[in-house]
Amino acid sequence: MTTMKNDITVTPEVTSVSVAAVSKKGKKEPLTKLTAGNCMTHKVMGQDVAFKLVEIPSKKIALSTMVWLANERDQSLLDAHAVSDLMDSFREQGQQVPAFGRDVCGQIEIADGSRRRHTAIETNKAFFVWVGELSDAQMEYLSDIGNQYKETSAYEKGKRFERLLKNATQEVVAEASNITRKAMMRCVNTAQLPEAFIRSFTSPNELSARKGEALYKLFKELNESQQDEIIKFCENWLIPTKGGKTTDEIIELFITKCTGTKTVPTKPEPKTLANNATVIVKNGNARFDVKKVSEESLLAIEKAITEILDKEALDNF
Repeated sequence: MTTMKNDITVTPEVTSVSVAAVSKKGKKEPLTKLTAGNCMTHKVMGQDVAFKLVEIPSKKIALSTMVWLANERDQSLLDAHAVSDLMDSFREQGQQVPAFGRDVCGQIEIADGSRRRHTAIETNKAFFVWVGELSDAQMEYLSDIGNQYKETSAYEKGKRFERLLKNATQEVVAEASNITRKAMMRCVNTAQLPEAFIRSFTSPNELSARKGEALYKLFKELNESQQDEIIKFCENWLIPTKGGKTTDEIIELFITKCTGTKTVPTKPEPKTLANNATVIVKNGNARFDVKKVSEESLLAIEKAITEILDKEALDNF
């Protein structure tokens, strides 16, 4: 049987992808188990690739596999909350759809299936991977296809755009990514938010690019010490209670913390002198306003100011 995954044609020699058989009564029979060692031919980017199904015991997943570094999904953001949609099925039935990858010096590099990989680790289940000889272009293609099932967040997209912008203009990257420059830069600005804040959400997808950009504008106005205070707040208070607050509550706490920490400069008030003359002092600079001053008084004021400033200069020499 031939199946389609977008424009990828799969022609199994020995199928091992589990399917639910339906009985005469309409009830689902137990799912068949994946069998390591099975082989298939998989057409990737128009080329036939021979794959072999490999089973990795749960205790060896972390050391025996790694996620392809160019995968847009930020692996540091994956935890039990981020893969909660997969946890129940893994616990009850194990992995049902194998990942795709290649063997690199004895370690399997995963192109499509990083969330399944993490879920297998979380649930202490075996991890199944179709392993074949794949080029970098094919790895990138499979990675992009895999991420379509669970779209990456604005934060993760922003990180990728940021890397691409090191070697190309905004216009070139936006066109190549099939996105407007404005939408792309919203993602880039969202990616400037501290990772600790993003990790406060059950999933980074909860924060949109529009909201992320607005929050970054608040955050970047703070000085380094104030920004560190926000990060510590996320690490010590938000992340430990992850899953206990709604998206809106987390965002509101972040805004409150930013605006509460931010030092708002006060407008200097003028000081009244004799005859309605005033002086305003701002950042060590004084500005005098003397109304209807006579020529004689102006000369006297200039002389007095000169003498005072000359004395101050000598005292500080």
